[in-house]
Amino acid sequence: MLSVEYRLKNKKVFNDIFRRGKTVSNDVLLLKYKDSGIKELKIGFSVGVKFSKKSSKRNRVKRWMREATREMIGNIQPGWQIIFLINSKFPYEQMSYALIQERLKDLLGKAKLLK
Repeated sequence: MLSVEYRLKNKKVFNDIFRRGKTVSNDVLLLKYKDSGIKELKIGFSVGVKFSKKSSKRNRVKRWMREATREMIGNIQPGWQIIFLINSKFPYEQMSYALIQERLKDLLGKAKLLK
């Protein structure tokens, strides 16, 4: 579980990152990020209904993303607001924790958010 100090929960902040943030993507994940202006790292996760109508599948994928992020939290630069999204076209049957972990690290490297 990602600790409370790193969670991004405010709907206005989510919308602001969606509108003004930069985007990096690969075949599985999409990363939206924006400079927060303060030295805090805030991370949010989103899996849309387009990915799966079953909430159990969406929640499982979100749990995988949170756990992969929690393991890497020490390697991410502070001062950013980040949202991780799932590519809705990627099939759930091919999804796994190891795949998400690998693609998440790849995205953070592309966005130059790793220390």
